[in-house]
Amino acid sequence: MSVWGKLFTAVRGGVNEAAEAAADTQALRILDQEIRDAEQALRRARSDLAGIMASNKSLSRRVEEARAKERKDTESARAALQAGREDLARGLADRIAKTRTEAARDEAELERLNQRQQQMIKAVQDTEQRIQQMRREVENVKANESLIKAQSAIATTQSGVNSKLGNAMDSLERIRKKQEMTQGRLEAGQELAALESGSDLDRQLLAAGIGGQSQSADDVLAQIMGGNSSPSIAGPGGSPALDKPKDS
Repeated sequence: MSVWGKLFTAVRGGVNEAAEAAADTQALRILDQEIRDAEQALRRARSDLAGIMASNKSLSRRVEEARAKERKDTESARAALQAGREDLARGLADRIAKTRTEAARDEAELERLNQRQQQMIKAVQDTEQRIQQMRREVENVKANESLIKAQSAIATTQSGVNSKLGNAMDSLERIRKKQEMTQGRLEAGQELAALESGSDLDRQLLAAGIGGQSQSADDVLAQIMGGNSSPSIAGPGGSPALDKPKDS
């Protein structure tokens, strides 16, 4: 195959693929249109069937009329023969023969139309059932298509939510770390300020029990039970000072 032939084949393949892709995306719409076309054809078939049924009824009436005419002419021919009018009887016999020929032709046509009518009735019924079944299947396919689209939308939304939640958690972690760093800087600043003012040293002395006066609930209770309601003055080293002797 020449290069141009291969290119032409490739172009045809691309066209077919594009046509198939377009058909797939419009499958439900195409299916709906095909069902509408089938329903239109079914309406035409019903109209044709109605015409055949009308022809059958007309032929049936003609056959019944011919049979009634034949019976009447037969009775008249018998009466003519009894009256000695063979000429009239012969004329009636000739008419009866023609009537029978026409009736036989109409009966043959009626039988053929009856067969055709039965065939069309069965075809119409089968087509109606197939269209109804196809309608149900299309509704099921549409419902499944809607469900798939909803699930896809939920999955896409969930993916976006998870991504956004991940970004939010990252942002929260960055904020938390920033707050911890800021809090650390504030605490460090407070410690530096305490060192510069000397208050940190006083705090350390109090914590070591040096300087100041600190009493527990047990000490206060012991003083009350001993009759000394006022706290003693601490002497050097934090020990209670000795009471001075009273003047005699």
